[in-house]
Amino acid sequence: MFSRCVTVVALIMGLGVTGAQGEHHPYSSVVPYVLTLGLGALYLLVASYLSLRRKKDKATEEKESEDVLLIEEKEEEVPVHSHSKLSSEEGTPTKERKDPGPSITPESPHKPVPSTSSPARPTSSPAPPPREERSAPEGTSSPTPRPTDTSERKLSSTRPTSAPPEGYMTATEVQELLKRQERKFEEKLLQVELAAGEKEKKLHQAMKDDQKEKASLGSSVSELSQSRDALMKMVGQYKGMLASLVSEKEKEKQAADEKIKGLETERNQALDDLANVEVAFSDVHRKYERTKQVVDTLRRNEDTLRGAVADYETKLQKQEQKFIEFQKHAEEKIQLANEEFENMRRANEQEMTKMAALLKKAEMKIMSLQDAHDRKVRENQELTQLCDDLINKVGK
Repeated sequence: MFSRCVTVVALIMGLGVTGAQGEHHPYSSVVPYVLTLGLGALYLLVASYLSLRRKKDKATEEKESEDVLLIEEKEEEVPVHSHSKLSSEEGTPTKERKDPGPSITPESPHKPVPSTSSPARPTSSPAPPPREERSAPEGTSSPTPRPTDTSERKLSSTRPTSAPPEGYMTATEVQELLKRQERKFEEKLLQVELAAGEKEKKLHQAMKDDQKEKASLGSSVSELSQSRDALMKMVGQYKGMLASLVSEKEKEKQAADEKIKGLETERNQALDDLANVEVAFSDVHRKYERTKQVVDTLRRNEDTLRGAVADYETKLQKQEQKFIEFQKHAEEKIQLANEEFENMRRANEQEMTKMAALLKKAEMKIMSLQDAHDRKVRENQELTQLCDDLINKVGK
């Protein structure tokens, strides 16, 4: 982008110089301004580009320093983190084994293991203390157990033990549990170390990429400095050419001033003659303008009226068509309403006949129910009379 801008500025300056060398070039008066603007633009471009490069280099250096600090922090955090995990996982048995008595207190949260021998000779080995040296240093794969712990475990496994009560863990089960926990911890530690190694590789790759970019920027800066030197040489040449052009311009200006004075006298005479002609022409032109305005007004009115007549004719035709359509629609609606009314009347007559029959049926049913009710009442009265007679007889 910068090289393109420099090329454009150089072309502008070259065109200005070639145009100024002509004798009667129409743009010869603006050549100094064009050259000055070109030089100013070139200087601004170079200054802005160099400032941007400096800022970018500074940002790259800060980023590299931050990456280095981050790598150092990661290298310090990985061993500490693994060490804290080891002490937290293997330190739990020691909390339960504060009293080194004859009994074994393994890392079982619910069931303690009792002693497997007499109090004077404990057969089980005490729980190993937290092994802080298990955290692997930087660059190693996984920690190895201490030889003392393994020897103690072998001795404890070879010692004769009595069978523990039912529901308690044996020494071998405790050792197996500890081994499983140790394996789990080693696997976790290996995963942490692998993740730290991958992060470190990524950071080193990022640093290499930044260094490559910095080298490319340095080469571009050197190219820019070379182009700047070449441009400064061109500017020196253009300055000499500008000095000669300015002297020629001064001479041409003096001759042009003399010509302008003669032309001004001729212009003043022509202006006086023109003023006299304009006074006569203004009257004629004023009358012509008034007539033209009247004609334009009449023409506009005529066009407006014709347009209004055409609009009204089209609207009238549309209204007639709508009226015919509405009339047809109304006739269809009236016919449909008559048919619907006739259907409703027939349906009502049928419904009335049906309701009359139902009413007659209901009346007959009511009469039959009334007769049955009267009969039941009479029967009840007779039964009541019989009951009263029987009660009287029994009472006597």
